[in-house]
Amino acid sequence: MNINEKILQLITDCGAKNLSLKQIYSLVGCQCTADRRIVEAALEALTEQMQLVYEPDAHRFRLPREGEFGTAVFQANAKGFGFLLMDDGHDLFVPASKTNGAFNGDTVQYCRVPGTDDEAEIVCVKQRGMTSIVGTVDKEGGAIFVVPDDRRFISDVFVPKKAAFGARHGQKVVVRITQYPLDNRDNPEGEVVQVLGYPDDKDVDMLSVALSMGVRTQFPSEVTARAAKLPTEVSEKDIAGRRDLRGETIFTIDGDDAKDLDDAVSVALNSDSTYTLGVHIADVSNYVKPGDDIDKEAFMRGTSVYFPQNVFPMLPTELSNGVCSLYEGVDRLTLSCEMNINSHGKVLSYDIFPSVIRSCHRMTYNDVQAIFDGDKVLAERYADIVPTLQTMQKLAKILQKKRDQRGNIDFAGREVYFVYDGDGRVVDVKPYEHTFAHQLIEEFMIVANESVADYATELGLPFVYRVHDKPDEEKLETLMALMKGVGIDVKHSREICSSVLQDALAKAEQTPYFNLINDVMLRTMQKAKYSTVNSGHFGLASRRYCHFTSPIRRYPDLTIHRILKTAIVGKMTEKALRAYADMAEDCARQSSIREKVADEAERKADDVKKCQYAETIVGRSFEAVVSGVTESGIFCELHSTVEGFVSVDKLGGYFRYDRQRFCLYNDAVTISLGDKIRVTVVGVNMAATRIEMSPTEE
Repeated sequence: MNINEKILQLITDCGAKNLSLKQIYSLVGCQCTADRRIVEAALEALTEQMQLVYEPDAHRFRLPREGEFGTAVFQANAKGFGFLLMDDGHDLFVPASKTNGAFNGDTVQYCRVPGTDDEAEIVCVKQRGMTSIVGTVDKEGGAIFVVPDDRRFISDVFVPKKAAFGARHGQKVVVRITQYPLDNRDNPEGEVVQVLGYPDDKDVDMLSVALSMGVRTQFPSEVTARAAKLPTEVSEKDIAGRRDLRGETIFTIDGDDAKDLDDAVSVALNSDSTYTLGVHIADVSNYVKPGDDIDKEAFMRGTSVYFPQNVFPMLPTELSNGVCSLYEGVDRLTLSCEMNINSHGKVLSYDIFPSVIRSCHRMTYNDVQAIFDGDKVLAERYADIVPTLQTMQKLAKILQKKRDQRGNIDFAGREVYFVYDGDGRVVDVKPYEHTFAHQLIEEFMIVANESVADYATELGLPFVYRVHDKPDEEKLETLMALMKGVGIDVKHSREICSSVLQDALAKAEQTPYFNLINDVMLRTMQKAKYSTVNSGHFGLASRRYCHFTSPIRRYPDLTIHRILKTAIVGKMTEKALRAYADMAEDCARQSSIREKVADEAERKADDVKKCQYAETIVGRSFEAVVSGVTESGIFCELHSTVEGFVSVDKLGGYFRYDRQRFCLYNDAVTISLGDKIRVTVVGVNMAATRIEMSPTEE
């Protein structure tokens, strides 16, 4: 036992709440000055390692309390303060004065601030989170600095002239950080490793967003080399041992522009009035083996990332748009889940097996919906599958009704698409229309994902579940207050359950406040994530859920396919169980992180394009809805979902802010969430992706 361990053991055994330096000398049995120096050095080391706490006011040492110290990722704010992201969702606030040299994304050690519930101080940086940043070159004044696009990286990066890589003033660049300062008073130092171009150059805007948000945009050479050697067609050897479904009526339904077609469907109405639903998913695991170069890169990416006009795929295009994509009229390897479902939507049985299919049609959501709506031309063109589509429509409605009955919360989609002119400039922003054709595929994928999760649970397999916890009670209270404030009656319930929120959202749909309530309710929800422990899916009101249906674009699905195939062929040995348990843990952790990166990047990309559109409508007036209220002003959303900010000084007069009623008010007027207002677009701050508006003068 060394001196550090001895001191900790003595302090623990003595039972005192805290000890002075003299008391510790006595406990250890110091006999001379040399002994005391050894103890002092050990105490200093133990304090730095957060194994002991020194209280300077009392001049005493004590053992740390539970939860007092820890390790977390620091998320900075452009104003200098930040938050420590905690696993339980209760993040800790870090004042600017207590960040102690930490930058956005760093993994840090922290200690809680005494006397506070949610405040912490960063003790030290364990690992830097950002090795490079994207920004704009600023050469004014002689010195070269790069101003980060992500203002959460709170300092400009100094670049020595010899490390500028020929970059010019105003260009977008990638800078590798070569040296971090000891604290936030100095600038980090770096070297330019890539010049992207000027902000208005083609694709620079989206590439800048991707790189600044941590999206991997290029495949390493070893990955492209491996992908180039993959087969482009299915071989007879690959087909051996699979169930041959090439003679069945199976087809895909996707967006007009989709190339990574990873799911196909089939259905039959049986003589006993039950349905046989087949969901057939691209068998990526046949081509991507655990630990190979493509697999390692897919694991790092976690998911494909979809930008306007750009896709950064999880897999090389040889796979995502090639031999794995379920194109019409070609043989493709799949993993199928066939379910027998009764007329009430209950899954009576299921069968999961490797298969080979040949899709008979590449259908689109628009064409399927047009057939449902009575388009005779399309019905004639696809006459061979119209009866199948009609059966699918009936089954999808049954499944949707069953999910509604159990409390599924059906949030309205807020996706948009951008309209471009011949030069690639954004000229309009329009909301995507979600039709029943979309709903049909959604219902089929959900029931397949649930069936696969049931199968894994029943066999006790190591697995990657998709879990969604109940909303945070404090956020839920805020939501309830908002709904009550706009006149929406909410069912009382002792326990938070999805059916209560489902009922509230249905009531909101009959009011002008639906989009507002929909968005706030979404923000109230916990973030769904991946986990090896099943805790159910609150939003779907599902006991067990997973992601099985998109292995081309999601790594958890690929991991699940590997586990399933091993179990199906009876090779789930003890060794395999241990290996898959580790694989599932790693997958759940990494994929949850990468999903968050992808979501933030996709939102940022949309915001950039919306700002570009807003630049074309500066000076124009529109009807809008108040979508947010703060002390400093209001957010207003146009029909196109473009949102801008009206500062309180532009509203005229003095306003007070009421947090409970979500409004600004004075003696003459009250401005509340959901109010209609006519606004004029007055400017755009591209650096902050912020659109400025003002009330339109009558």
